[in-house]
Amino acid sequence: MQFALFTPLPMKLASNCKPTLACQAPPAGAFEEIYRQWFRAVCAWIQSMGGPDADRDDIAQDVFLVVRRRLADFDGANLPGWLYRITQRQVRDFRRRAWFKHLFSHRNPGEMGGSTHGAANPATALERKEEERMLWAILGKIREPRRLTFVLYEIEGLSGEEISQIQGIPLNTVWTRLHHARRDFFTIAGKLHRSIVHAEARASAGTKDDGRDGR
Repeated sequence: MQFALFTPLPMKLASNCKPTLACQAPPAGAFEEIYRQWFRAVCAWIQSMGGPDADRDDIAQDVFLVVRRRLADFDGANLPGWLYRITQRQVRDFRRRAWFKHLFSHRNPGEMGGSTHGAANPATALERKEEERMLWAILGKIREPRRLTFVLYEIEGLSGEEISQIQGIPLNTVWTRLHHARRDFFTIAGKLHRSIVHAEARASAGTKDDGRDGR
């Protein structure tokens, strides 16, 4: 089913506000009206941005959770653009988290590093254990405050506000730690990947040399 990407504005949210000032509070029922008018369009945007079909509704719900939280700060100037940018960020964040979450899907923390009994096949089980080993090896090299924030956000899926409350730190500190942790993660992951590639190349060269020596 095809949805229109832009539909008429359902309401003027800032009709009583000066152009340079945000409304102090949205009109009663504003969120419900936006949700009703724009949910299908948001789902179409998610699809066009490459969001997985199976997760489209979940991503859309995340979009509207952000809309509800930030509606009081919205100036009403460009509702479609505002919604579209929120949708872009949510799809981007979903993709970023998916790489981490797939390692833990359908498993509880007690299973991490445990027996592979019951796995689909031994090769899959060994590959998964190697991925987990590499992940924790990378995380282990990140400073603890950054690592804890990173795991809560990227793997556990908590919001910045939830992490701020849990860790008892300002929200800006959460984002700062997360920024540095991401940079550290990908720097360390890059170095680890290069070391693995070099090790495999050396092993391959050694195998060829052994073959020549045996002739």
